[in-house]
Formats: sequence, structure tokens, C-alpha cells
Amino acid sequence: MRIDCHNHTVFSADGKQTVEELVKCAKARGVKYIAITEHMDLGFPNDARPADEPLFDYLVTQKYFDEIARVRKIYPDIEIVAGVEAGFTAGDEERISAALAAFPFEYVINSVHICHGLDCYWAGYFDGYTKETAYNEYLDCVRASLDAPYDYDAVGHLGYIGRASDFADRRLTYSEFADKSDDILSEIIRRNKILEVNSSVGKSDLNGALTIPDLSLLRRYRELGGRLINFGSDSHRTERFNHNYKEVTSALKELGFDEFTVKRNGKFETESID
Repeated sequence: MRIDCHNHTVFSADGKQTVEELVKCAKARGVKYIAITEHMDLGFPNDARPADEPLFDYLVTQKYFDEIARVRKIYPDIEIVAGVEAGFTAGDEERISAALAAFPFEYVINSVHICHGLDCYWAGYFDGYTKETAYNEYLDCVRASLDAPYDYDAVGHLGYIGRASDFADRRLTYSEFADKSDDILSEIIRRNKILEVNSSVGKSDLNGALTIPDLSLLRRYRELGGRLINFGSDSHRTERFNHNYKEVTSALKELGFDEFTVKRNGKFETESID
């Protein structure tokens, strides 16, 4: 089955596509299972954001679920999952827990965007940092997020820090950060969470990156016994929906993966990688 488990619409502050536009695109591209995962960044440092960055207000209301229900009637042959991407920030766990409990989310991605009070996608984030220091700090934030007290299904875009970094090699690779990577990957496996394979790699594709996590991390994940993966393009506009799907699935098969894990009716189910 062709899937895409990470997408944003106009119910996210930076989303450019409507729910109907996204699902229409999915139908045209043969995608049968799509998760819409709007941003929930309750601890986002809006006061510190650069002038050209959007204000990350949390936009999900009942209108989000009503719109998904409406579009489901138009496209009954496509599974449309009403999900959310919960951005972890230490100290905001209670607020995040309450927000997750307020609506019937069918799929929850646990992601890290914020380290030391700033989004590591922003220009200037890396000023004064070596790659080793910046990436180790990011990995510490990811590790802390795995202990979040609220329920989640997947760990999103592990390696996000490399999307916009200014280092010669932007990738977060296993060989450079083996110990912390092993700890994180082992914990994901222990907790029975899905490791998202995200095809939106940002500037890091200049270094040959195909996915976040890097393929070296995915290889190690499998060596450690990890099997639960899915695919997410992290699209915010239709042009990026299901980006590089064939290339990514080909690479996953070479690593030995032959199934995706999806959330359906509250349970994990497997689908053959198409």
C-alpha cells in the first residue's frame, strides 16, 4: 500500500494546502492511506522567532475534524487519518497532554523542533556552535521527548536539526553519534513506537541525504531489532506531497524493510511496502 503519514494543511500555521486539495492529490498519486498531522507546538518560542517566520498558533479546533469528515465522504476509497504532530518542549508536558486529550486524534507524532529555547530550523541557531555540540544537544532533547507522559505513536523526523544547519555535512549520521543514537533507537524499540522515515530533508540533501533519519540510522535501527517504520513526506503544499516515495521505498527494501506500520482503529497494523 502506498502511504503518507506526515502532512500539514491550512490548519497548521505554515500549511499552504487545504484538506481537500491534499486528498485530491493523494488520489491522483495512488496514495491509499494518508495521515494529516497538524502542528501542536504549545511551547513554541514565538517571541524569539525571526521576522520572516510564521507565528505558530495552534489552529486545530472542531472545524479540523469536521473538515476531515466532509472530505472523507467525497473520497471514500482513501483512508484519511485525523492526526497531530505534537512538538515536545520540556516543561510543557501537562499542557500538551491536555490538548491531546481534548480531541479524538487518531495518530500522534512526537517531534522535537525546539532546543535551548529556539527552533533549530531558524537561521542563526547554530551561531557559536560546533556540529558536535549542537547535534548532541539535539539528541538529548529527542531522548527526553521519548519519556513524555502522554501517549504517542511515532517519533518524527529524527535528524531534523540537519535540515537547515550550516555545517559542511549537515547529516546526523550513526557513525558520528553512535552512543546517543543507540540509546534513542533502543528506547523507540522498547516502547514499541514507529520510527518515521521522513523524506523532507531540507538542505541536507546536498550531502546525499535521502531521508531523515539518515539511512545509516535506519540500518542501525534494523540491526537493533527495529521493524516499525512508516513514510512521511512532511508536506505543507501539494507539490511536496509523497516526495521521493519511490526512491525512499527502494532504499528501505535494500535495508531489509518490507512492511510499513500504520495506525488503524486504535491499533498498529502492517502493510506491504508498495
